[in-house]
Amino acid sequence: MLKKINLTFFILFLYLCSSGISQSSFQTKLLDKYKTIDTLYFDFTQKIGEKIEFGSCYIKYSFLMRCEYPNKKKIIIADGKRFAIVQKKYKKVYYYSLKKTPLFYILDKENILNLMRDYEPSEFDLNIIGYEITGDNSNKLKIFFDKKSLDILGWKTIDAYSNEVNFLIRNVKKNISVEKVIFKIPREEDL
Repeated sequence: MLKKINLTFFILFLYLCSSGISQSSFQTKLLDKYKTIDTLYFDFTQKIGEKIEFGSCYIKYSFLMRCEYPNKKKIIIADGKRFAIVQKKYKKVYYYSLKKTPLFYILDKENILNLMRDYEPSEFDLNIIGYEITGDNSNKLKIFFDKKSLDILGWKTIDAYSNEVNFLIRNVKKNISVEKVIFKIPREEDL
């Protein structure tokens, strides 16, 4: 009976050790890959509460982003300092401080690299690895990566109105040429 218990603990110990090595190896590969990424292009599905929207985004590290929602005639732009929601239909531009949004953490490449390097994943299963960040305003942001391709899969957070925001990414293209001019926020009179 004692031999069976010892064998069980030994097998459990081996499993936990190999799982830790696998996780550590994955983190190193993910970190190495993400260091080489300067731009991303992808399609997305965004779910806020019960509302679902689709579109495509460009990210240029650090702090530049442009997402277009073709069915809504809406564009979201981060120009490095500001975050703007451009409503073409209403010819309005709404400005926000980029630092006060969860996008500030996602668009800061060094922040993501530090997260991968310095923290253990909050989720680690057969297909996904996830990291969690708690921002200055106590807002939690979870970033997910695919274990096989090492591509970013998306993120989850809570918006200013306490709605859960799920941002799912697909068709990722890395290091494509992106002109900086696309990250310029238009003026309302130019809409």
